[in-house]
Amino acid sequence: MELDEAIKGRRSIRKYKKGAVIPREDLEAMIEAATWAPSSTNVQPWRFILVTQRELIAQMAQAVFDRFQELSKRAYEAGEKRVAAFCRFMRSYGGFFGEASAVIVACTERYDISRFGLDEYALMAKVKELGGPSLEASLIRTVEKSVVMAVQNLLLKAHELGYGACVMDSPLVIEDELRQMLDISEEQQLVMVIPLGVPAQKPQPPERIPVSEVRRYV
Repeated sequence: MELDEAIKGRRSIRKYKKGAVIPREDLEAMIEAATWAPSSTNVQPWRFILVTQRELIAQMAQAVFDRFQELSKRAYEAGEKRVAAFCRFMRSYGGFFGEASAVIVACTERYDISRFGLDEYALMAKVKELGGPSLEASLIRTVEKSVVMAVQNLLLKAHELGYGACVMDSPLVIEDELRQMLDISEEQQLVMVIPLGVPAQKPQPPERIPVSEVRRYV
């Protein structure tokens, strides 16, 4: 598959064929593709949790559904009807992945300043003292961006192999539960959740904003 074909042919897939199994070698190929992404100072902060147990995937999806259901109820009782309606929408939109063949949780490690022989907290204090930006916030953004680039590689590889995927952050509404279910260390930051499966649909290409409207030469 040519690169341009992969980029333009990939879709966000939210419906999967029931019972389909993704071979481990295909999952490994997706992760390997992800690891070839660029990262700031080659820190390679990405970490991936691969969930293939059907019961666990269903449990994760149900927990997301239940949380938005709870939030919708609270909003309605508080008289916030628009918020309640939004939460009802997110209930299904965020909890649809129960039929996925696999779910990948993309995480990031902290940016390790010590690899440069520097003390992280002393450096942060010094930068702040000199009137610089919040180094902690900057480092968080740096590693998260690296993970996002890795996930794009993963999505393109999944498409090349014939699988459908969708990037999600709505499941992070149950971040604490996900950490417990998947034994994710507090040292890792959850970035996004990616359900995978054999597509049960082929969505039409969405309309794209013309290039002329998104670029500006200077």
